[in-house]
Amino acid sequence: MNTLPITLPDNLDTYLQAQITSGHYSTPSDYIQALIQADRDCQAHLETLALEGVRSGSSTPMTPEDWAHIRATVRNKLSQGK
Repeated sequence: MNTLPITLPDNLDTYLQAQITSGHYSTPSDYIQALIQADRDCQAHLETLALEGVRSGSSTPMTPEDWAHIRATVRNKLSQGK
């Protein structure tokens, strides 16, 4: 296991301490490890999506109808609280 000294500005240290006090994490190390793991998982997921996009075939230009559909979908999800 490696030890890594870090310096945090006061506002981030306050937030970190609140996470520990709330019981979500036992130590600052637990919280930072969870953040790094979440970042690693996110990067892997984004890489998977990017490869899926590349492998999906030739791209096509976005039409005004495509954008209207995307906007309608977002508005619908926002109105449903999703």
